[in-house]
Amino acid sequence: MAQTFYPITPVEVTPGTAGSWQDVDVSAYVPAGATGVILHCVDTQIGLDYALGLRKNGSTDNRYAVIYRNTHCWAAIGVDNNRIFEAYVEDTTYVDIYLVGYTMSGVTFFTNAYDKSLSGTGAWTDINCATEAPSAIGLIWEVTNSSANYNLGFRKNGSSDNRIYDVEKHSCFGVIIGCDTSQICEGYIESIYIDFFLVGYITDGATLNTNATNVSLGSTGSWLDLSALPSNANMGFIEVANTSGTKYQYGLRKNGSSEEIYRNAAYHPWAFVECDTSQIIEGKIANTAVDFFVVGYSTGVTITEKSSSDTGLGAETSSPTATLSQADSGGGVEALLSRGLGVAEMGSGTEAYILLVALVATAEIGSSAEFASKAFSSADSASGAESLVARLLATSETGIGTETLLSRLLRHTDSGLGADATLTLLATLAGAETASGIDASVNLITTALASSDTGSGIDKLLGRAISLLDAGSGLDVATLRKVLLSADSGVGLEALADLLALIITAETGSASEQLKAKIMTSAGAADMKLPTKMGKARISFKGVNQ
Repeated sequence: MAQTFYPITPVEVTPGTAGSWQDVDVSAYVPAGATGVILHCVDTQIGLDYALGLRKNGSTDNRYAVIYRNTHCWAAIGVDNNRIFEAYVEDTTYVDIYLVGYTMSGVTFFTNAYDKSLSGTGAWTDINCATEAPSAIGLIWEVTNSSANYNLGFRKNGSSDNRIYDVEKHSCFGVIIGCDTSQICEGYIESIYIDFFLVGYITDGATLNTNATNVSLGSTGSWLDLSALPSNANMGFIEVANTSGTKYQYGLRKNGSSEEIYRNAAYHPWAFVECDTSQIIEGKIANTAVDFFVVGYSTGVTITEKSSSDTGLGAETSSPTATLSQADSGGGVEALLSRGLGVAEMGSGTEAYILLVALVATAEIGSSAEFASKAFSSADSASGAESLVARLLATSETGIGTETLLSRLLRHTDSGLGADATLTLLATLAGAETASGIDASVNLITTALASSDTGSGIDKLLGRAISLLDAGSGLDVATLRKVLLSADSGVGLEALADLLALIITAETGSASEQLKAKIMTSAGAADMKLPTKMGKARISFKGVNQ
């Protein structure tokens, strides 16, 4: 399930002009690709009612009506490609609009809403939205009442819920409710003065309950935690029901927030509220006649990080989770690289894969190489090798980037003992070819080791071995590319990851020789395994070309 709802810290976006439709540009708070916004609307005037209207930019809809004095409600409405919606406020001093979140692909908004008002009154009635909202799991509504107070209700088709309470003018405004697999929900109206307008629908990133969960409070006058939402929730869709004929105050906010919007429910609004990382929302009521019901919730995308003591199963309860706060077009890969590795990789090819393998080979992340192979499994365009050299060997740490790289790969300080292991690694990689590159590799190694460079010539060894450009007779870029991009037959990306994992032994100096002995044991390589201090590392049965 992809993330489609993104809560943000509330920011006021009330237009500065009253009495007409005004553009509201939210591009400073909402990323490109956003489909809509989630809004918290408040009439702060105690003695007067003021009109409010919301529509997607470019719409010709012209619905604006009063929200009752000293009340508040929530709404969801579309934005155009420039992240602009339109608002109508009758007064800029007493009507406040707060941006509390936005939606991405998976939530669709119409430029002009569809009128799906009911003609029959006094009974629950199916509302079929299959034509307007194909594949929808949830429906987004605007509700208006053009007369006195009359009851209304919404429920998912098949639900046994039966909450029908008054709505006054535009004081309910926004509703999110689930639908069945035929895109049917049920509505109830007491009078035909109540109208329903379908402004959008949800196809992903949310769970909508058939029967709502009662999370009402038993105490009044203070902010209290509601029952927690499910573990992957990031927002709750809460139906507020004022069961009394008297308007009572209520408030809903993210747990830990200092926001203090505490005004009347008149009488049947919905709230779309962010929860904290423990999935807690806080509520406050003036009277126990005000009840809260969770009709659904949106979900956040999480990445599980493995600790250094991870067994590789990913089941440790101590593993922390992080929610991606930015949208991307690749299911979280771009944000993962940016946040987890500090790399602004814009794709999922060999450069990112090998860089990630090199980093997780330090045993800091445990067995994340398995995750890496899945995250970056798409085919590369065979142009990543040169960039890989620059990124792996960049001397950005202490001026001896190559020695640092060897230290991380071989798990001991670069005091000259790494040369044997390096030779073994290069020989093994060269052996995976058709033997045409062996002579060139030997000459290359001999030349590199003859250097007077401290560290037994290792800096030049790697620098020359990887960057040498020839016609294919040595370990040139093309050869490396061929090795790294080959199909999974023992010399591809998975084999490289396994090889690097095996090299990470803490047994100083001799580890690489043991590795070479194990690799060369048999042509079939069925017994390729090497004990390390991290546990048993195994390579599955794969052929090794001699």
